[in-house]
Amino acid sequence: MKRQIKLNVALVATLIITMLSSCLKKDLPVYPEFDANEITLVNVEYRFNGSQMMNGQPIVAYQKLTVAQTIDKTSSTINVVITVPSAGGEFTAEERAKVVQSKLWFYMNISTAAKISPVEGTPALGDPTDATKPLKYIVKAANGASKAWTINVTALNK
Repeated sequence: MKRQIKLNVALVATLIITMLSSCLKKDLPVYPEFDANEITLVNVEYRFNGSQMMNGQPIVAYQKLTVAQTIDKTSSTINVVITVPSAGGEFTAEERAKVVQSKLWFYMNISTAAKISPVEGTPALGDPTDATKPLKYIVKAANGASKAWTINVTALNK
């Protein structure tokens, strides 16, 4: 029994020493933190219950919508025109008719290592969004610099 305790103590001590030692070498270069806080691309999709089922529930299907955008970096504003594509496959004419500006899903490309957060009542990314009003986000760069962005949907073409 004493031998088992000594073995356990030796094992724990070895693990602690291993964890506290560093494999990194000294004098590694220090790179500057990214300072960009831009939204570079806005994408929009429409989600609906697809025809396939899993565990008795419909699998969510999506249709990517065409987005034409104008980015004004000076005013941190992006104006987008959304066009709903023709029906096809699971995206039937009936489903296409249900696409409205008040129930769309947005996702975007942002600067490397930046974080994006909705503000002023804009829903979180991944939630359905009412794009009949301006969407507002804060993009925070890795170095902490923040920039407020506004996305305006100027038209939804069917």
